[in-house]
Amino acid sequence: MTQRQRPLMIGATAADPKRAVFIWNAIRKYFNEAGLETEYALYSTYDALCGAVLDGHVDIAWNAPMAHAQLLLQSPGTCRTLAMRDTDEDVHSLIVARADAAIADLDDLRGRRLALGVDISSELFLLPTAQLAEDGFDITSDCELVELEATEYSNLQRWVDDRAIFGAVMDGRADAGVIFEPWLGYLLRRHELAPDDIVEVWRTRPYCHCAYTSGPSLSETDSKRFVELLVAMDPEDPDIAEMMRMEHLTKWVRATDDGWSDLMGAVRKADLVGKIF
Repeated sequence: MTQRQRPLMIGATAADPKRAVFIWNAIRKYFNEAGLETEYALYSTYDALCGAVLDGHVDIAWNAPMAHAQLLLQSPGTCRTLAMRDTDEDVHSLIVARADAAIADLDDLRGRRLALGVDISSELFLLPTAQLAEDGFDITSDCELVELEATEYSNLQRWVDDRAIFGAVMDGRADAGVIFEPWLGYLLRRHELAPDDIVEVWRTRPYCHCAYTSGPSLSETDSKRFVELLVAMDPEDPDIAEMMRMEHLTKWVRATDDGWSDLMGAVRKADLVGKIF
């Protein structure tokens, strides 16, 4: 067995620097105490992180779905899916409408106003629009798209998020909107709504969300050891319990590339392979 010449390097983004440092200090401590010497590096964007993976500076990346799918597409068989949170498995995007909007299904949505995320958003645009097309609904001709103002975040990227889309539906700027299902409970509470105040018009097929991606520099031995230790994390361990709460999971689970196949197809269809992470 070949001995590692340096610590295992895990990469992630620092969208929320304070939380990110707490989370990755806890993860680093866990792996080091388990005997797998580990360091981490935080990057400003997924483009920078994934570039570091492809260049061999990062062994494993904690990735958003688009970044993960792009690495799988660009380096098939070299970059691989390792694991994900239990909350990343079999998730959905939804089209929701107000209960008083008289929209119960896709036929009712024809000719109405639909709010979506930016066109590179995996869960708020790419996956839903690709699967809507498969279900016979073309967003370019079957509805009117509502243009919402994007918010610029601290890493200089601009996004239209679930809160903006749901708000547009609730205040009447849109008749319906696409949201990521795990956000639904929070959005209902924020707007002081009951579940029956909205209607689920349509949902995507289940897909997987964030993931750990292995890079070309990761050996099979280290890959196996990393996943074994990761899935063995005990949510009752006081040293990692708060990290798991902040990362919105109760356990880590093994994963394969299959959960991102629909997204990879949507990325190919949109001619985005290698263009954005």
